[in-house]
Parts: sequence; structure tokens; C-alpha cells
Amino acid sequence: MAEMARRKAMISGATAAISSPVMETSMNAKDQILKLINQYSFTLDSGDLDGFADLFKDGEWIFEGSEPNRGRQELYDNVLTLVILYEDGTPRTRHATTNVNIEVDEEAGTATSQRYVIVVQQTDKLPLQVIYSGQYFDEFARREDGSWYYTRLTIRNPLFGDLSHHLRTRLDQG
Repeated sequence: MAEMARRKAMISGATAAISSPVMETSMNAKDQILKLINQYSFTLDSGDLDGFADLFKDGEWIFEGSEPNRGRQELYDNVLTLVILYEDGTPRTRHATTNVNIEVDEEAGTATSQRYVIVVQQTDKLPLQVIYSGQYFDEFARREDGSWYYTRLTIRNPLFGDLSHHLRTRLDQG
């Protein structure tokens, strides 16, 4: 349990650093946005569901064919409560992001990205395998302090493997 607390503290500290205007002045917009995209994976895979939900406190998380989850609490209640956490406090997953394409409109203070996500999982009862893949469309905005945040994430074209060890029910089955 001490290891889990240490890992969550490390991830939480990284999440706080992402929204720090001091750090962000030394990073360009694409780097800041890539850090947000990476936090998506790091928080979820470490079991930091609160940190994950915080990424969308001012945004929407949408799974194609489902109602949007607006803000932190809706995302937590409707999606994150479905995630199975194991004794180590994690879902025993790794979200791998590939083919990231980030487009920034500096003048408007907005950005978009498109990427693929592949999720692998291993548990005591499930050998290491791909359990999910999807195409993610991210939208971001820049705050007055220069920090970036998610305004919307839409997941499309999902491919499903065995999710029975990851979610209490599949998102597309409600």
C-alpha cells in the first residue's frame, strides 16, 4: 500500500505541474498538450481515478454512441466507477498512445489532436493481452494563465478484446 500511495503522489504531483504556469512558460503548446495526453494514461493506469477525472473538470469525455460526460463528477460517476481496481490499487493496464497529431491555433488559444490508443492488461487470471483499441479525438483550450486543458475528448471506432477484467460492464453496452 505504501508503494501505491507513493505512485499516486508522484502522478498527482505531475498533474499539478502540468497546470503550473511557471513550468508552462518554458514549454511550447504542443509539449504542454502532449503532457496532458500522457497524463490521461498515467493517471488511469496508476489507479489515480480522481486525477484522471480532474483532467476533465472543465471538459467533456464522450464514448461514441453514448451521452457526453460533462465535467469531473459525471465522468467519475458514469465511467470511472466501472473500472476494476486490483490489490495494488491499479487496473493492471497500460494505455499506449500512438500516431499523435497535434494542431494548435495559437491566436484562438485552441488545439486539437487525433491519436490511437491501445490498452493492454494482465491480471492473475488474464495473460498479457490487448483488451481495447480506439481512435481518440481531443480538443483543448488555453486558460488566461497560459495553461492548457481538455475541453472535449471523443472516442470513436472502438475495437474490443476481453474487457471482463477491466470494466464491470462495457461502455457501449451501458
